[in-house]
Amino acid sequence: MSLELLNTVGTLVTVLIVATAAIAALVQLRHLRASNQITAMLAIGAEFEAQHYRESLDLIRRKLGQELEMPGFRELIASVLHAMPPPDVDADAKEIRRAAIHFGNSFEELGILMKHGVVDETMFLDRYSRVIRGTWRLLAPFIAFMRKVAGDPAIYENFELLVIRAEDFDRAHPSAYPTGVRRLDVDSHWPIPTFGASSAPSQSSV
Repeated sequence: MSLELLNTVGTLVTVLIVATAAIAALVQLRHLRASNQITAMLAIGAEFEAQHYRESLDLIRRKLGQELEMPGFRELIASVLHAMPPPDVDADAKEIRRAAIHFGNSFEELGILMKHGVVDETMFLDRYSRVIRGTWRLLAPFIAFMRKVAGDPAIYENFELLVIRAEDFDRAHPSAYPTGVRRLDVDSHWPIPTFGASSAPSQSSV
């Protein structure tokens, strides 16, 4: 075998080794990304199922709207935004504000993660679009007042972006079930209960 042929064979072998290593690296990166996505989704799910999340959500559902009607609560919001001494309000008002801020911050962070591709957008919205939209409905008056007081429309803008993407996703996917796949025949023989005015389920449920 000539020297020239040996050099050619050596070059081809080197190229083959480099190509194989590159393919292996790409496969490994793909598996790593999938693993990170699974870890992120599980962490988000655990947060949504945590007791403190449920308790804070219940507090916001029951009391945030009525607290926003109180001048003292709105003064509390404004005093924090402007680093002023807070008004004399009860502990419940402070706890409701903390719960609202916690939820706003949490969904703001989720919006950032989704915007930068840390969380897969399609998978995330397929699972949580309803939760996102429902939470925004609860917090929208609170966020609107904060923006007005601070003169800053950027407050929770990544949360807002998350809601827009969720609305667009739900509009494009009215059902999460794959098109063309047969459905099971599921039926119930029990009558649907009737609710009085006082026991009607809340339309703001998440």
